[in-house]
Amino acid sequence: RDGTFEDDRRFALLYDTSGDAFDGEDPSWLHKENFLCAFTAPELLANLDTEYRVETTDDDNGCDANNARRVLTIWDRKLGRSSSPLLGPIDLACSLGREKTAQYFTNLCGRKVQCVVANFNNDKSSASRLSNVHSHQFGNTSSGVKNNNGDTRTIHIINENTVRQFSEAIYGKESDSKYLTSTRFRPNIIVDNLEPWAEFDLIGKVIEAIPGKSKYDTQDTTPLRFRIVSRTVRCAGVGVDPLHPELGILDIPNLLSKHFPQHGPYLGVYAILENHSSLSGGVISVGDSLRVVED
Repeated sequence: RDGTFEDDRRFALLYDTSGDAFDGEDPSWLHKENFLCAFTAPELLANLDTEYRVETTDDDNGCDANNARRVLTIWDRKLGRSSSPLLGPIDLACSLGREKTAQYFTNLCGRKVQCVVANFNNDKSSASRLSNVHSHQFGNTSSGVKNNNGDTRTIHIINENTVRQFSEAIYGKESDSKYLTSTRFRPNIIVDNLEPWAEFDLIGKVIEAIPGKSKYDTQDTTPLRFRIVSRTVRCAGVGVDPLHPELGILDIPNLLSKHFPQHGPYLGVYAILENHSSLSGGVISVGDSLRVVED
């Protein structure tokens, strides 16, 4: 719904020095250098294990217009989730929750940050409820802005076989202890059974999700359709694997250009929901198939 996955990149940690550049009531795309994120602090953030979930409540007087709690919990990755959380569970729908989150990360990185959200007056948040519409993403790309009339919302798709081939080029085919994972590249959707790099041939085309055998099969839903708009240029933000930070830092853009010069520093594609899908929403599940919609 809302043209993207629920709450995907809805909240962000904005450096205080960039505070004047963001207006919660009239948001626009900002470069990732303005935020505390995997691009600006990859090793620091790789030490954290986070969980985010949306919980429905019956509280009509809560912080969220959808009567939901948007709960963040953070643990030390090395100690695991059996240890006490470093932060949370904390509700990001509430201004107090965002203030506590900002304070935690300010202390962690040594630089003041704000926890911000769009469609909201962040200076007067105590008197407001979080909007029931998620219409702005703090994306690391301007692809949506350029290809969707200024809309920042995009869907990131990664081809598992492309990642596998890239991994073998770096570590060799026989390595069991060192390998790249698709999750390193922060995708929304991972596809398999597609030839390596074939996703680049889909740019400009529309693909449709075909439900597999899932609990949604009996529902009368409109198939989700995505228009592939661009390749994904990689940056330092994927230099550290958040699931395996012990592998150290890799210069992913240079390694891509070295091993696959025909593609340059690109891996993955961005998509946007077609109009009818973004309005009605829909479901995509593990095990679903994707097909190209003929013109």
